[in-house]
Amino acid sequence: MLIVEIQLLKYTAKVNTIKFPKIYLLSFVIFCTALLLTFTSPFANTINEAKNHYQKALKLSQKKLWDQAVTEFRKAAELTPENSLIQANLGVALSHNEMHKDALLSFEKALRLGYDSPGLRYNRGVSFARVNLLDEAVQELEKALSMDRRMVKAEYDLGVIYNLQGKRRKAMEKVKTLFKRNNKLSKKLLDQIGSAYKVVSVDDGGSLKGRITLSGPVPRARAFHMIHAPNIEFCSRISDGKGHRLLFDFTVSKNRGLKDTVIHLMNVEKGKPFSPKMQTFHIDRCRADRYVIGAKNGENIMVENTDPIQHEIATYEVRNIYSNQTSNRPVPPKSSQVRSVFVRNDADEYIIKCNLHPFLQTHAYLVQNPYYTVSDSEGNFSIENIPPGTYEVIAWHPYIQRQKQTITISKKGETSINFDFNGKEEKRKLYHDDIKGYRFNTWYDSNKKFYGGERIDDPVEELQAFCDEEHLCSNP
Repeated sequence: MLIVEIQLLKYTAKVNTIKFPKIYLLSFVIFCTALLLTFTSPFANTINEAKNHYQKALKLSQKKLWDQAVTEFRKAAELTPENSLIQANLGVALSHNEMHKDALLSFEKALRLGYDSPGLRYNRGVSFARVNLLDEAVQELEKALSMDRRMVKAEYDLGVIYNLQGKRRKAMEKVKTLFKRNNKLSKKLLDQIGSAYKVVSVDDGGSLKGRITLSGPVPRARAFHMIHAPNIEFCSRISDGKGHRLLFDFTVSKNRGLKDTVIHLMNVEKGKPFSPKMQTFHIDRCRADRYVIGAKNGENIMVENTDPIQHEIATYEVRNIYSNQTSNRPVPPKSSQVRSVFVRNDADEYIIKCNLHPFLQTHAYLVQNPYYTVSDSEGNFSIENIPPGTYEVIAWHPYIQRQKQTITISKKGETSINFDFNGKEEKRKLYHDDIKGYRFNTWYDSNKKFYGGERIDDPVEELQAFCDEEHLCSNP
């Protein structure tokens, strides 16, 4: 509960500031209007004194001097006990002083006097939560949202409380609601809820081994004309020597083993932990170190740019045939930054790519548990320490229809399974594959740059061999 209390207090502090229109310190203009109507009464002096205390309280609230603000609000309330606005704001100040029981009494009195608003309901719900009256807190926050659906902080706090109550499904609904409205709060809530997968010790686990193969034609490599990309002098250090960078979506060994396929066991509810090590998207000479990875929703990935040029790294979530960009930021030369794999719950793929150099990309399959791996250069794979049981196994490649099989893992036993894809079923979209002719003259084995002058950058060059349907693709 301690973590949640801190979160709720943080957002209470933001919403209860009179700087903003959504603040829930109430309008001084309304108060003054009420005062003007009373100046001709016998109690004008009392009203003026209450007004002065109220003004002081507002100024102290702006400075977050809540102890002094409480004193001034109370003086104003004593002079005008029937003023609902003063009672409401006294409750706000008391809540900031962690006097939540007193705050609830003030909020209740404001309601009895006829004042009601989304902000009052929100603050009242927060105070209920802080004294651990969670059902009452839920009722108030839901009331606030019924009055104003734009209150994203109320959506967030409701998710926090649902999670405390063990209502994971309802908490996840709030993550979904917040995803487009406030992505940061949505991610923050997801981090608190955590995964449905449970970590337990596995003493009698079995293993799964097998091989991924590709029959039929080997799909051609994608060819990117480098004349379209910036930093041509540097990026062309890897090319076919004729002005093209080749991207091997399908890498097949001589004995037809298919590399870069994710194998994932579905419906494993508990078992070994995910690796605590942060995954890395490592960039070297406009090339990612891994073409395919497995990733869980909510995890962070370190983007490392070792090149002397800037990359424009964007990320995308893929849902069925739809894709949405989730981030796009430059990564300066020789620098690193963290990106979050945060997508909607119906997405199954996450793409990391450079918008300046589109041949620089990695595809991630979104996994629900740590029982996954990626096939090696010979198509082989193995997964260890699997709890005994019957599972569905997915074999996923970014550009071919996925396959499924069902297996049974016995105690301390070894199970084998193989998958065979057919190259005729590739499902890539249209792309440049014209590799005829020169886009610019190659300068391999030359000391001159493309634009003239001596070459002083990375001296390593790598020629990529193009393959077609008659030859197997092998990424150097």
